Amino acid sequence: MSLAQLHRAGELTAVWVPDPAHEAMRDLVRARTAAVQGVRRARQQLQGFLLRHGRRYDGRKSWSRAHRTWLAGQRLEHPAQQIVFQDYVQAVEDAERRRDLLTEQIGRPPSWLRRSLLLPRSGLVQSPISTGPRSR
Repeated sequence: MSLAQLHRAGELTAVWVPDPAHEAMRDLVRARTAAVQGVRRARQQLQGFLLRHGRRYDGRKSWSRAHRTWLAGQRLEHPAQQIVFQDYVQAVEDAERRRDLLTEQIGRPPSWLRRSLLLPRSGLVQSPISTGPRSR
């Protein structure tokens, strides 16, 4: 079936192809999603390390101010363990900082991107997406 026949039959659906500015914003959102996953991974690694060494936080909520105070007070028996612990804590802080920076950038994109995102969408492209069974 030709494209013209599909068009006459109403089988084509309008598709918007994102411009570079919209694609840039999508990249920013993808980076933030990866950063959120990085925070989760870093926290799980720290918690796993603490559990392996018999350390368990009995407070109400993990990653609250009280939990962070508890973390700051942890001292492990062996110096190598303390180094690893501090490295895990630093990894959590770095991941959170990255996530927060990307979140802030999404909230206030650069002026060139804001201008581009406010432009009306134009240039819709027709795509052959079937909406039902086709007759041959």
